[in-house]
Amino acid sequence: MNTTRRGNKLLALTAATALVFAACGSDDTSSGDAPTGTEAPAEDDAPTETDAPAEDDAPAATDAPAEDDAPAASGGNTLVWAHEQEPPDLHLDDPENNLSITSWIRSAMIEGLYGISGSTEYYPELLDGGATLTTNDDGTVTGAYTLRDGLVWSDGDDLTADDVKWTLDVLLASDGEDEDGNPVYIYLLGDRTGLDSITDITVSSSTEFSITWSSFFAGYQGVGNEIYPMHQFDADPAVAAAELNDGLRDWTTPSGDTIVSSGAMIFSSWNKGVQMDLVRNDAYNGSNSPDAQNDGIAFVDGVQINFVTDTDAQINALKAGEAQIVMTQPQLAFEDLASSDDFTVASSAGPVFEHWGLNLNNVHLAKPAVREALAFSMDKTEVMAGLYTPLFGVSLPAEGLGNTMWLSNQSTYENHAGDAGYGAGDVDSAIAALEGAGYTLNGDGIFEHPEDGVLTLRVGTTGGNRLREIQQELIQAQMKDAGIDIVIDNVQGGAYFGEVPFSEDAIACAVSGGAEGNCGIWDITQFAWVGGPWPGGQIASYRAGGENNPYGFANAEFEAKADECDATVDDAERAACYNVIDRYVTTLELDPENGLFMLPLTQKPSFYGFTSDLSQAGIAPDAQGAGPLTNVADFQFAG
Repeated sequence: MNTTRRGNKLLALTAATALVFAACGSDDTSSGDAPTGTEAPAEDDAPTETDAPAEDDAPAATDAPAEDDAPAASGGNTLVWAHEQEPPDLHLDDPENNLSITSWIRSAMIEGLYGISGSTEYYPELLDGGATLTTNDDGTVTGAYTLRDGLVWSDGDDLTADDVKWTLDVLLASDGEDEDGNPVYIYLLGDRTGLDSITDITVSSSTEFSITWSSFFAGYQGVGNEIYPMHQFDADPAVAAAELNDGLRDWTTPSGDTIVSSGAMIFSSWNKGVQMDLVRNDAYNGSNSPDAQNDGIAFVDGVQINFVTDTDAQINALKAGEAQIVMTQPQLAFEDLASSDDFTVASSAGPVFEHWGLNLNNVHLAKPAVREALAFSMDKTEVMAGLYTPLFGVSLPAEGLGNTMWLSNQSTYENHAGDAGYGAGDVDSAIAALEGAGYTLNGDGIFEHPEDGVLTLRVGTTGGNRLREIQQELIQAQMKDAGIDIVIDNVQGGAYFGEVPFSEDAIACAVSGGAEGNCGIWDITQFAWVGGPWPGGQIASYRAGGENNPYGFANAEFEAKADECDATVDDAERAACYNVIDRYVTTLELDPENGLFMLPLTQKPSFYGFTSDLSQAGIAPDAQGAGPLTNVADFQFAG
């Protein structure tokens, strides 16, 4: 975590550029910046890993409240969080809702077998230690689990292994099979990866249970990331699945009661368009997080979330003591807060990472030398110094990101792009690569190929997103120095994803290897994917024929190695394996023809901080399933 107060200002990038550090369609609104788990891109600026990208730059869900409908004043010991976007409901896997704030709110109320720490790594949350894995003679793998002693729900009922089994059974409940014999699941959870290979769940005591998979699942720690209260719903998993599907939206049971909590807070009320209120869970089992400073019940009486779409209004609320924390998209306006002695910036690197993705079906980008020239000429240090370091300091490496499987704050991270010499503004190497591929400079100072023409490439992203636009402008200027003409070709707001890299014609081109669809819709795309503690979810974006692979990358050796990684039980060996397959993606080392189609830029933290009203604040992991309220029990008012 980077906890600091700074007064330095953002780099003046160009005299003509107004630096508005916003990640959405206008200067004063933004939608969340993190995809859902391993199945969605950051909701406001990254596509999902199993679905089309969310409309990442859509306007906030609600307009700013009118003066006569403003958030009510909180009690003296109630933590107030000012946030720009309100979720449409609290059902995270609702097709209409993959906003990160939904998971951030839920993390205060419902815990899982494992949690996510500030270093984006798993830790045992409801468990009394990690699972013990055994590979059986038939190739199946069994995990033996033990819950912490004395766990209870907020209404006093015991939280037991029966709740765990029931929850998993609910998520796997089906309405029979399709014509191919595959189960037709009752809609509740968007992605059942790892659940669908479970063959047995056995409860042996109130705290002990086991889960058996047909083969090893590398993301096993993400299974059971929320455990629900069996005693409030039907015992039949199929019936309960439908009940939960409805009840999670407003956090109610079939009888109209509030869903009880295992976390530090209990849902209290929701004045939609204005605020949501949570109250302290006095039966809380205590935090098991390695980041936690307080392992008992929360110090504060509750949390009030004020939905304030206007950035200036958020800042004014913090300055006036009407709110104590903010965790949102970084914007230039927050620089005043960052430099204030009354505000502490405590952002940490999270799983959202920006990249330039390359269309391998483009006539120029199909040439490895052209892709390498782009990688050489890009100067990530300038991007970091101008856009990220002023707000986040040493939370992010100054040289940018060089890996797409492991991120810079994870202990297993290796800078593959940097090791290959990419991302440092090496214009000479870029020019040498292009000349070696037969390109020569024309009279305009742009490289030109004798058969394929002028090296002009379009880069697109969500228009109105000033962070992305400024990144484009910086890199555009860098590549011009290497004789590469970059044309900025954005689509306003969230329409970009559906109309450009993830359009039907673009995906048809990618999955067919260029034989179908329209391969000319885009050349370079700039957006963010969301990683996490288990990098295996990112592999779906690189598998041939997948709708989340717009790049056109296809490599059977890569896929075989990826399967090997996912099947590797030993943690260290598995981590090393994922580092191997990243080199297919970010370098030409292992695939000299089709590799290097991703140019990772940097992780993109949310702007998180707190006012001097607090004597102590919690670490806020910037991840799906975590967030500003993960360690809410730690927040404590001064005095």
